[in-house]
Amino acid sequence: MPEYSHIQTYIKCDQFNFREVIRHFSEVINSLGLDSRYFNNELEWEVSDNGFMYVGGGAERQLYDNNGFQLHIRPYLLGWTPEVIEDLKESYLEISILFMTEEIELDWRTGELRSECQSLIWRIMTKFSEEFKQTGVFFTNEVMDGMPWEALLSGNKEGLWAFDAAILPVHLIDLYKDYPKDMFICKNDEVMFVAQKSVWGTEPWQDSD
Repeated sequence: MPEYSHIQTYIKCDQFNFREVIRHFSEVINSLGLDSRYFNNELEWEVSDNGFMYVGGGAERQLYDNNGFQLHIRPYLLGWTPEVIEDLKESYLEISILFMTEEIELDWRTGELRSECQSLIWRIMTKFSEEFKQTGVFFTNEVMDGMPWEALLSGNKEGLWAFDAAILPVHLIDLYKDYPKDMFICKNDEVMFVAQKSVWGTEPWQDSD
C-alpha cells in the first residue's frame, strides 16, 4: 500500500442528507478537474458491523496533470459513527483528497513539499474551505491522518496542531489562539490560515489566486 497525504474535512451526515452531501462533493471534485463519475453512481448509506460507513472508498486513483507534473490523486469518502468514536454525538462523513506522499514530497525527513505541488494542494484546500465549513480543512500525512478532527472532538490540545496545514472557519479560531512558533499564521474575521514552516517554506496563501 502506498503512503498517502490527505486533504480532509468532515460533514455531519446521516441517511437523510447523505445523497445531498455526495452530490455536493461530486460537484466540488469535478470543479477541480477530477473525474467525479464514481460519486455520481447510486451510493447507498450503509453502516457496517464495525460502525464504519464504507460509502465512497472505492474510487480509483486518477492521473492528474499539474502544469506538466503528473500526480496520482484519489477522492475518498469514509463515514464515522458514534459506534467508532465515542465522542461523536452524530455521524460524520470524512471528505478527502488523497495524494501519494512520495510524489509530492521533496524531503521525506522534514516532509517538505515540492514547490510544483504546493499551489495545487493549497488551491484544493481553499476550495474545500469555501464549500465545507463545519470542521475546518486539514492537510495531514499518514501519521496524522484524522488526528486534528479527533482532537476537536475530544479536547486534546496537542492533537489540535497535528497537521501540515489547515484552513479554519471563524467559529474554531479561538481554539487555536495559542499557536506554536513553527507555524505560519494568518487570520482575519472570516478564516485562519495555518501552515507548517518546515513543510511549506513560505506562506502558501501568499501565492494563491
